[in-house]
Amino acid sequence: MAMTASEVVPLRGILVLDMSYTLAMFRERQMVHALESRDAGGFFDIVISVHPLAGLFESGDDRYGLPRVTPLGKGQTFIEGKIGRFRWPMVLAPLNFLLAQAGLIRLLRQTARDAQIKVIRVGDPYYLGLMGWLLARLLAVPLAIRVPFRYDEIRKLTGRAAMPRLFRFGWIEERIERFVFPRCDLIAGANEDNMRYALEKGGRSSVATVFRYGNLLHADHWIEPEARDNADTDLESLALTGHRFVATVARLEPMKRVEDVVRVVAELFRRGTMVRSLIIGDGTLRPQLVDMARSLGVEHLVVFAGNRNQEWIARVLPRASVIVSPHMGRALVEAGLSGVPIVAFDYDWQREVVVDGETGFLVPNGDWLTMAERTEELLRDPDTARRMGSQVREKVAAMMDPVTLMHHEQMAYAHLMERWTSTR
Repeated sequence: MAMTASEVVPLRGILVLDMSYTLAMFRERQMVHALESRDAGGFFDIVISVHPLAGLFESGDDRYGLPRVTPLGKGQTFIEGKIGRFRWPMVLAPLNFLLAQAGLIRLLRQTARDAQIKVIRVGDPYYLGLMGWLLARLLAVPLAIRVPFRYDEIRKLTGRAAMPRLFRFGWIEERIERFVFPRCDLIAGANEDNMRYALEKGGRSSVATVFRYGNLLHADHWIEPEARDNADTDLESLALTGHRFVATVARLEPMKRVEDVVRVVAELFRRGTMVRSLIIGDGTLRPQLVDMARSLGVEHLVVFAGNRNQEWIARVLPRASVIVSPHMGRALVEAGLSGVPIVAFDYDWQREVVVDGETGFLVPNGDWLTMAERTEELLRDPDTARRMGSQVREKVAAMMDPVTLMHHEQMAYAHLMERWTSTR
């Protein structure tokens, strides 16, 4: 029997502004599941994911023109903005950029209305925060933010803005944080530390919670380490067959401090402990890190694997002897599920995973010498390493249970919409 008009259940949609990956990157790195999880386990019928500046990662004429709209199925659409509306001379680049972004906002406003968008969610408080706030005002819907970093620590470490290509000075970002965070109707830290950062910058504790990484992970990371696909061919291609190695998964950018991993391997080499280092990830610092390894005489021990897909990472990580983590985000969860003990700086959220002496070793932030000492302890005591590896997997599996986290997200969105409706 057909439903009457009064029985039709209205659709719920969410528009997600995020600049972590373009659609091509999501596909290449087998992260499409992270896109699909934005529906909060079916809570939202429609998901519109937007990368406003995807044109930065394209070349030639693909950088310019109208936004690219890609239907993904299952109620999901991916929209990618350009850095210019027209292919104009560089002297007109600022105006061209503004025209492109203004056109994107007009498109998003109309698309969101057609799709019955109920929530705008942003992935940072800066460019995305301002765009999200504007769209939320235009559409009269609540604004949510997922906070993935403690941004002032990035500014302290690098001495410049967290997003220097968009904002030249850190003080501008500070002003924007103070504007955006208090205007968010839901603040979801990727972890407790990131949530606290938003509160320190003016966010309201009454609307704050944590959306952890667990439901963003590729399914292979949940397989028991010993049951995962064989990684012998992968290790052979990197000349790691028969060698012990420590592993790191991180973007090669200043905030991740991967240079300390190179220092750890060099210090162990100086002490006579032969161990290789597998660095998974890529970024602007790769040439400098290669030069650093060469200058420290350990270029033969440091292996740069570049960006790899999730199946590859899930196969290889369990073969490491130790995970060395100056600063990891989601990758720390993947590392924990590999069943390998972790030696980490006491920085950002890492203390939530690494319990010193139980799931690995937590060392003072920036103290790479102690990090080398603790890594050496684990290399020399495989029984302790196995025990800690087992305990870290158990801890992370409980903390990141996807079913529990998805239910929590659904409840948070439901409460958000109830609060918003009650105040209209």
